[in-house]
Amino acid sequence: MNIGSTLVFKIASALALAVVAFAPIDSSAQDAELPDLAAALAAARPLETEDLCEPVNSVRQGMLLWAPNPDGQTWDLLQIYFPKYGGPNTIVVIDLGSGEVKTVSTDRGWNFHLCPSVIAPSGKLFISALNSRLQQKICLYDPATNELKLDAVAMPDEILGETHPLVLGTDGMLYAIGQHPSRAATAVQIHPDTLQATAYGPIGPSHAPNACWGYSGAADDRFVYIASGKIPWYLVAYDRQTGESKSLVETGSVGGYVSVGQRHDGCTGSASGIVGTDGARVNYWLHEGRAIPVDDSQRNQPPWPTRPAAPPLPPRPEVNAGLAVPDIEGWAEIWVRTAEAKAAAATEPPDAAPEQLGWRRFRFQVPLYPHDIYRLTELPDGRLFGTAGAYEGNFVYEPRTGEHRHLGKIELSHYATAISGGKVYMSGYPSSPVYRYDPDQPWTAGTFVANRVVQDQDTRANPRRLTYLGDKERAGTHKMYAAGTAADGTVFFGGCWIRDGACGGLGWYDPQTDTAGGIWQPLSNLQVTHLAMAEGGRTVVLSTRRVDDSVLNKPKPEQGALVLVDAASKEIKSRFEPVPRAKGTGPIVAVGDRRIVGWTENPDNERASILYAFDVVDQRLVYRRDVPVPLPVAIGSNQQEAWDFRLGPDGRIWTFAGNTLLQIDPEHGNVQVVGRLSRGGCLAFADGRVYLGGTTALRRIRN
Repeated sequence: MNIGSTLVFKIASALALAVVAFAPIDSSAQDAELPDLAAALAAARPLETEDLCEPVNSVRQGMLLWAPNPDGQTWDLLQIYFPKYGGPNTIVVIDLGSGEVKTVSTDRGWNFHLCPSVIAPSGKLFISALNSRLQQKICLYDPATNELKLDAVAMPDEILGETHPLVLGTDGMLYAIGQHPSRAATAVQIHPDTLQATAYGPIGPSHAPNACWGYSGAADDRFVYIASGKIPWYLVAYDRQTGESKSLVETGSVGGYVSVGQRHDGCTGSASGIVGTDGARVNYWLHEGRAIPVDDSQRNQPPWPTRPAAPPLPPRPEVNAGLAVPDIEGWAEIWVRTAEAKAAAATEPPDAAPEQLGWRRFRFQVPLYPHDIYRLTELPDGRLFGTAGAYEGNFVYEPRTGEHRHLGKIELSHYATAISGGKVYMSGYPSSPVYRYDPDQPWTAGTFVANRVVQDQDTRANPRRLTYLGDKERAGTHKMYAAGTAADGTVFFGGCWIRDGACGGLGWYDPQTDTAGGIWQPLSNLQVTHLAMAEGGRTVVLSTRRVDDSVLNKPKPEQGALVLVDAASKEIKSRFEPVPRAKGTGPIVAVGDRRIVGWTENPDNERASILYAFDVVDQRLVYRRDVPVPLPVAIGSNQQEAWDFRLGPDGRIWTFAGNTLLQIDPEHGNVQVVGRLSRGGCLAFADGRVYLGGTTALRRIRN
């Protein structure tokens, strides 16, 4: 008896499993109902779990902001920390003039992730943050008092994020750039002394039904210029005197880009992929509401009159934030060295103590937070490899000894995992990077070596970022949600676009040749949500959902489809639609060489769902069963639910309906209600036991 069957036998003996059988499979694949499942779920007996550890107790390091002190010589540093987007936040204020270190805390609801900041002529620091509804809020830091005031400006509700540039115009006013509810760009002028806010309403064309992303902006004495994107991109100008706006440049839907730059004396812009051109990048002076092309001979000849520069700011010291990531007790350090201190220490040996080399240490403690476990994977050596949310990295757990360790963090929001040649390959967000982790070697990415942090792309890094699959010549994706390994060791990742489209994409990385590739055009209206490998790893099966194609403008399909791709040629072989009018084919699992089992919505009944089996070789539906409970997760979700749908070591599919653990016999469609948990989660199997994520604790089912 194998591990899986032993486990099932133990649970069945203890809890008397409720077994509900589907009707037998027939050749015509007629629907069969499961009328007793709802009753069996209601009668499910509780399963006890034990909390083994909270493997990731950490906090995320945010931006480091700078504010000049009134002495004209030194700076204040503001280092931001938060456990997840929206806080609660801890802002560590380091006054390099007085040496004082203080912390400012905020409640949850303030999003300081990628918060733009501007130093006003008065020397005060204006910071753009977001609230829980992505409305822009302005905070004000006064370096004279070391005080931070939240929500310092009465901002209008109509200026939204996620991207929210904040710039100092040539007129000395501040300009917040964002998205209007109409899905056009917008801007708000802020007087830095009176804090009066003036809203300008929608600026330029609407991007509806797509969102508007104001990635950059600038303002001169009369006009506001905004890079309004992404489908397509517009370079728009708003006349503050007349209230009129116009589009100066427009790009195509794919491959275009616009950016706007703010100078002390004027505004600049650049664009590529412009409609009606060969797509080459063009640089502009932005002046009097016009985009004036700049050639090489004009690079230093702006069309506006010479404007004197603002009084110079103090020289910035050298900052080493290699130890700014808090340790297991929340202690962190930032080291600072002025140019004068560096010069004075020039005669010291390179291996001297940091203080002898002119460095000044600022040590502080910040609160730590436990993080939910989103992913669990069994390593070849029997350990469990887990992933925490909020970019807080990975951990390992040894089932035989109970030892666990938070390995570290990389620049990855981890969704998709494949194992090839004993190595772990990971992808996710942003821009679909591919990382390789060798579990037999120490974790070195992000560690502090020789006064420098080992970056993710460094050849010394483990895990190491190998490539990105998100460029348009490959998969074009921003997030990879699914992964699998082909027979030859190539790892495949499937996912979706965001911001500049909703297309699907399939990418791959070949460890033997160190080459990568991908496709997206055939999937421009089918977003990849799940992936499985069939026929011994020779066929990639993509589970997709139908989407509006705003990039290639292909019609929206009537339903999602299973898309079969040849793993060797990387070409699409066929597609199959098991459930007409269903928005997607849902989570899928490969069973044996040829069978795919999937679970999707019932388009005719929102209180029900459909379980189906598909034969990859014969290209036929084996069975389709009506299940009298809704699909527990949304098709196209962000896949952070406390849920799973995976094959166990016993050959059965393990999943959840709500918090009730189920087993599905993939051969006949029988369902066993195992028992009810306090909360579901991602599943893993090791040492004859069932492990669960889904909470901050790694859990194990008792008995």
